[in-house]
Amino acid sequence: MDFSSAINTKMQDVESGSSEPFIVYRDSHGGWHCDHTQNQYGEKYDWVDDIQDPFAVIYTGKDFSNASFPSVYDTVLYDRIRSEYYYVRESGVDTDNLNALTSFFYDNVSSLSHEVTDYLTTLERPLAALAEMCPFDLTTNYEDWSYNEALAADAIDKITNAVHDRLHYSEKAAQETPRIEKINPYDNTHTILFIEIHGYEIELGEDTNNELPYYVETNGRGDKDFNFRTDKYGEAIKAYSEQLLNAVYEMRLDREDKAIMFGVAQIVLTDAHCLPESRNADYTGKLVVVDTKQLLPEYRSSDSQLVQCTHGNGARPNAKGTSVFCKELYSGTSVVYGRHQILGIADENLLPQWAKNKLEIQNDKTIFKYGDYHFKPFRKFEKRDGDWNKQMNNTSSDRSLGIASYEWGKTDYSHSKFYAASGDSECDIFKCIENGNLYIPAKNELFRYSEPPQKMKSPQDKKPSLLGKLDDAKAEAAEQNKERNDVPKTKKHGLEV
Repeated sequence: MDFSSAINTKMQDVESGSSEPFIVYRDSHGGWHCDHTQNQYGEKYDWVDDIQDPFAVIYTGKDFSNASFPSVYDTVLYDRIRSEYYYVRESGVDTDNLNALTSFFYDNVSSLSHEVTDYLTTLERPLAALAEMCPFDLTTNYEDWSYNEALAADAIDKITNAVHDRLHYSEKAAQETPRIEKINPYDNTHTILFIEIHGYEIELGEDTNNELPYYVETNGRGDKDFNFRTDKYGEAIKAYSEQLLNAVYEMRLDREDKAIMFGVAQIVLTDAHCLPESRNADYTGKLVVVDTKQLLPEYRSSDSQLVQCTHGNGARPNAKGTSVFCKELYSGTSVVYGRHQILGIADENLLPQWAKNKLEIQNDKTIFKYGDYHFKPFRKFEKRDGDWNKQMNNTSSDRSLGIASYEWGKTDYSHSKFYAASGDSECDIFKCIENGNLYIPAKNELFRYSEPPQKMKSPQDKKPSLLGKLDDAKAEAAEQNKERNDVPKTKKHGLEV
């Protein structure tokens, strides 16, 4: 949802002078949300504390005194810019010019074109963009001025032209500017190249105040964070390329592992995989499908599209809010989307097999996890399985599963720990949910088990029961009587025989 649409959802509160608080915030995908923060009993929703936007602002309808839509729009945008200023100030950066720029925006926001203000709402840090586009130092020594008002008109023109150039640059200009360069006004760094891939943020930049000006940073994976500095641009490019290739390699391995372990293929879900007319339904507690248009290219497949809605004002079709809080079915990661970003409720009959397995794991309490896999007790050994030697003839090592105490094992294995994970099950044979194979726990590894072929007995091999024997005897006696009755009758010594 864009900024205007989000603000519009709360205009009824503004017009009625409602005292119910609502929060305006931007999600990690750039979508805007405007949701009430408490229930009808005045209790704050838990999800409010989970919002990651540092510039989120909270209001009530009374804060705007029945203001018009443009007034509410400008006020919220200014408050976000002011929040950004305080955020930067707390970091210890010199913010005199940013303070003056914030005051300039407050006085002149109504003089800026819709193109400018709409552009600023698309940015994560609008104050940083204003500082980049305004070439003037707006600080002033006049006691009655909070910024240099003499430069206001020129600043408006410069900002307007800069926004126009950013939005309407020609193809030729794009070709002549191969570098993606972004200036951070909070310090002296320049972002030259930046990419977000597979959970990593990889940046190549320049810090003009450092003896080693070129840097490469990778963030997003904790212990795999990377920071490299050099005074040679070629070395920086090489390091950036290596970090990007590592991320691509991990992404490919992740896809391969998903395909091998869980059967997760690059299946893209559409509204055809949803229940009819479910786009207007209540999503709470339902498995829903995210529109691929809202996802980065690498995440446009079913493992990122299928999410379970937990709560949120946007989960209800006619609610004032738009946020839908969910957990990914595949990873369990908490995510938030706008209602408009969801296609509908998933049709469970059309789910890919990996998703059906996940739902089975959630719903069947006998299923347990060992290593990276889930198992379900299947059965005990039976007479038809034969003795131990015969049972072992139907087993084989499964190195792709890799649950063993040997060197080739991918997951450390212990017979006792496996049974402890199963809840001390009495079964001898277990079924793996992810691949559908049967396994038996041995001393040093989890063996794959193949069911022995079942012998089909012919009717001749079947041993007759006692009742069967009686029935056979009766049938034989009846046949003999019939044969006697069929013998021609003759007379001998006057007797009929």
